[in-house]
Amino acid sequence: MGNAIELMILSGLCSLSLCVYQHQYVLFDTPKTWTQAQSFCRETCIDLATMEDMNAMDMVLQTVTDNYKDAIWIGLQKGIKPKWHWSLPDKHFYKDGERNYLKWKSIGINNCALYSEGLLSTFSCIVDKQAVCFDKTKQGAAQYILSSQQMTWTAARDFCRKHYTDLVSLRNDEEYQAVQNVTNGVNVYVGLFRDPWEWSDLTNSSLRYWRESQPINPELTENCVALLKNESGKWGDRKCTEVQPFICKCGTKLQFIKLRISHQDSVLDLNDPTVQNSILEQMKQRLSENVNGVIHLSWKNHSDGRVFIKDTEAHSP
Repeated sequence: MGNAIELMILSGLCSLSLCVYQHQYVLFDTPKTWTQAQSFCRETCIDLATMEDMNAMDMVLQTVTDNYKDAIWIGLQKGIKPKWHWSLPDKHFYKDGERNYLKWKSIGINNCALYSEGLLSTFSCIVDKQAVCFDKTKQGAAQYILSSQQMTWTAARDFCRKHYTDLVSLRNDEEYQAVQNVTNGVNVYVGLFRDPWEWSDLTNSSLRYWRESQPINPELTENCVALLKNESGKWGDRKCTEVQPFICKCGTKLQFIKLRISHQDSVLDLNDPTVQNSILEQMKQRLSENVNGVIHLSWKNHSDGRVFIKDTEAHSP
């Protein structure tokens, strides 16, 4: 990212600086219970670690490396109400309404979804079935791949992540039809699953990185989640009262960015807090498309308290 960004809001010129923060992950070695670790992270950093996609998960694994003996707490804990999620967690992958475009044939007590003849049905996660993977590097029909091997839902997820992008998500009628074309009537796993797990900071992330033997059924699990060393950092449930090292999500200042903003509306007051907040939201959206992690933006005031100054003032002797 360059040090200067042109942002066309409407179309006079003003210059300003803002401070960009991105989350980083910090490992703390002093063992604590999950609740104690949560309190420590909230007081010291932001919260226990949340991972929104596999890039963030890779950052966590690079942070912890082999610097633990057994397990490391992360910010996932069991909630009360199970919810349906897609295995592919990328928030930019889904348009409005596409996460919940679910065409059901039947909904039962099982927590994984099977696709058959254009509709979804709940199905046991531990039965071996073929699956459809999704490859976001391809285009058109080539994005949808039917596995030749039958696997459990978790094994199918790991297979698709290793060889492609993830299990397929069904976002619209076109994708339902694309999967129908690939399966040719075969019942297959797709990326839909149901669980009650919630992130400590309430981030709506569907990323799950469970060990293959982890039960999808929440009634058979403990209430807190940790990285497991004997599973190469994959997740497992643990008793929340265990004392373990933990990883926090912390904020680190990356840089000050000087912006030039042009506008045609002479009535618009760029030093109005409402206007400034609106600009920050636009910037956050733009930056989130190019930077991994969670971004915080704040303005840096000039010595007179203003955020924006006209270019003529900025270049005056």
